[in-house]
Amino acid sequence: MKFLIVDDSNAIALMVSEMLKEMGYTSDRAVDGNDAVKKLEADNSFDFILLDWNMPNMSGIEFLKYNYENHLTETPIIMMTTENKPENIREALMFGASEYIMKPFTKDIIESKISMLNQFKKVA
Repeated sequence: MKFLIVDDSNAIALMVSEMLKEMGYTSDRAVDGNDAVKKLEADNSFDFILLDWNMPNMSGIEFLKYNYENHLTETPIIMMTTENKPENIREALMFGASEYIMKPFTKDIIESKISMLNQFKKVA
């Protein structure tokens, strides 16, 4: 499986990329929502998007809203963020996030979210 990691933090992106590599997956990186839009316009073959909330230029929630309005991709999006307010979680889910992971997280948490979403894909 192929992932798009959208995070402005080099450390987080590298950590997540290594976790995915250990699980046998490949990944690409976008540094913000604008970069993610460009990457998805060029290659929409990602199986999952891991999206940070707080980024410059275009935040994660702005990316979700852009995608919701413009139908850029139907790829499942997992938010990974420190934003833990119920209204933020609701807003992200309302605009198309499939799941929500709180930072910091472990490889097991990502693995369980991927597994759960894969089950939904098979049912759909």
